[in-house]
This record gives sequence, C-alpha cells and structure tokens, in this order.
Amino acid sequence: MNSETPVRRIKVLHLVTSLEVGGAQHNMLQGLPRLDPEKYEHIICSIMDRTQMAEQFRQLGIEVHSLGLRRKIDLGVAIRLHSLLKRIRPDVMHTYLLHGNVLGRVVGRLSGVPSIISSELTIGQARMWGRITTKLTNPLADAVEVNSVAGGEAVVSDLGVPKEKIKVVLPGLDLDEFGSTTNRDQMRLELGVDATKHLVLYIGRLRPVKGVEYGIKAFASALGELPNMHMALAGEGEQREDLEALAGILGISEHVSFLGVRNDLPDLLSAADSVLMPSLTEGFPRVAIEAMAAGKSVIATKVGGVPEAITHGQSGILVQPKNIESMSTALVELVRDVELQARLSVAARKHVEQNYSVEKYVARLDEIYSQLSSVS
Repeated sequence: MNSETPVRRIKVLHLVTSLEVGGAQHNMLQGLPRLDPEKYEHIICSIMDRTQMAEQFRQLGIEVHSLGLRRKIDLGVAIRLHSLLKRIRPDVMHTYLLHGNVLGRVVGRLSGVPSIISSELTIGQARMWGRITTKLTNPLADAVEVNSVAGGEAVVSDLGVPKEKIKVVLPGLDLDEFGSTTNRDQMRLELGVDATKHLVLYIGRLRPVKGVEYGIKAFASALGELPNMHMALAGEGEQREDLEALAGILGISEHVSFLGVRNDLPDLLSAADSVLMPSLTEGFPRVAIEAMAAGKSVIATKVGGVPEAITHGQSGILVQPKNIESMSTALVELVRDVELQARLSVAARKHVEQNYSVEKYVARLDEIYSQLSSVS
C-alpha cells in the first residue's frame, strides 16, 4: 500500500472575453494540453455566449463554462463569475482581453483567488474607457503577460503597469502542423485560383486597426503591373461590406476573394504564395509566424512587435503602415523575384523553428504558473 500523499494539481482558471476564433484562444488551444496533466488542471470560462471553439477544448478534456453575456450591461455576470470561482477555487486565474482582464481582476480579488495573471496582447487598441478601467485595476494583478518586448514597453508606458510585473511569453506553434500539409493543389482548386497565379493571402479580422483597406489598395496598384495575381482574405469583421465595396470601386472584384472565418489555416497557407499584413498596430503578429512556419514570404507593416518576428530583407519584408506605394512596390518586387521568395521562405521557417516552438511557449507558461501558485 502506497502511503504517500498524492500531490494536488495546480488549478488554473482561464477567463477570456469569448471563445471566438482569435489569437489568445489559439494560444490556449496550443499550450494548455501540453502542460503536464499531473501538475495542472485547466478550466476555461468565456464571459460572452460566443463559444465557437468550446468543443475543441472539451475534446481535449478541458472543462469549459460560459457566463452567458449577451448585452453590454449585465451585472449578473459578476455574480455568476463569483459563484463559479467560489465553487472551483482556482490557485491561479489567467485573464485574457480587456473584459476578461477587468472583470477577472475585480471579481477574482473579491472572491479570494490567490494569484491573478492578466494578458495584454495588443498595442494601442483600447479606447479611452478601456484604458481607464485597465489602469484602475492593474494593481489587482500579480503579473501581466505580454507577447513581445515592444508590447511590454507599451503596457508600462501607456497603462502604468510596473516593469517588475511584466512577463514576456513568446507565442508558440506546432511546427509540424504548418510545415507538413500537402493540400496546396486541392485548396487552390477549391479557391478557384489558377496554379499559375500568385496568391496573396490576408488572415485576420476585417476591422480598421488591421489596415485591410491599405492592403487591398496596394494589391490593386500591384495588379496594374502584374495582372496574374489573386488576393484572398480569410476573416470576418465589421468592415467586410465596405472592403467588398472598395474592391468593386477599384475594379478588382474578380481578383479578390472574401473567405470568411477559416479553421484550416495550415492548408490555406499551403495554397498561398505570399502573406500580406497591413496592420496599423500589432502586439505580436501570430499570423506572421504561422505564415513563416509554412515557409511563406511575408510583407508586413513595421509596427508593434512585428520587427521582433521579422527581420527586414532576411525573413520577410517590412514597410511603413498606411504606405500603399511601398507596400505595392514590395509586392511587385516579391512576385517578380522567385529567388527572393525562396530565400525568404527558408530563412523564415528557420527563424520560427529556433524561436517559436510550442515547447518553448509551454515551458515559459509552466515557469510563470509555478511562480504564482501557492501550491507546493
């Protein structure tokens, strides 16, 4: 008979604004199942009732809850979260996105959660009210996760977070997932893009901060010189109708496809020849490292944490935000220079292998959770 007392697992509650498809949600999907199951127990809670990804987590054996928020003001959400925390009694609460951070900090402290780590994964996107509530609740967090050095500096200067609370956690990828797909021909057939055309891909939400309209205008300009191109946009957002109208105004509708939300990014990337990221601001460009892992040439704006992921002229091409001419020139240069595409492709994949493996990401999370946890 074994008389040893079993070690209690560290219970981590992950509070996120929603379980819609997004960077924070993908990070959790990649990382949580890889943390030692004998050491950790994970529970996910979505504030909103938008839970598209819930089943993916449940299939991995992770418990998922929703607070059912459907309207802007619902004070019952705080009560429901308090009740959940009292029942689950987590050792650590990890909060994500603006609403998760603010609600989690306040209710978490009132509920007696021992340790709280918040995440600030964007730069300059919060509006005035968001910045105020974030600053007011910052002292309630024990640590703040950021995904780039630039992100950490912005959080310190813009949101008043003490430097000692900043924890830089570089995102991680399953490199095999993005490097082994063989569905290029089938995917291009489904997209209706001829094998001889250069396919430019945009992945992300269709919202102003992503600068998509500048990307479309740059593509239209490049198309004037190189007509054998096509652009596909994967994602949804409030700008979709306006962007479709813009393609019509520019006379390039037949060269542009709006694909909506996609859950097959490795296959979609395999079909692409280059990836365009025209963001106006960016915490860390997860899409960029996914594209680089797939061996694709990336043209991105030099904002936020992007230069930490891409070295201009070596592992990708950087341009200034809103600069349609330089973005178009870069695209034309890339399409015309097959050797440049190949060189960037090899360097990009190597850079991601060395810096953004999911193993490194998980090891960093393990380190932080262990430091914050009061469990021996």
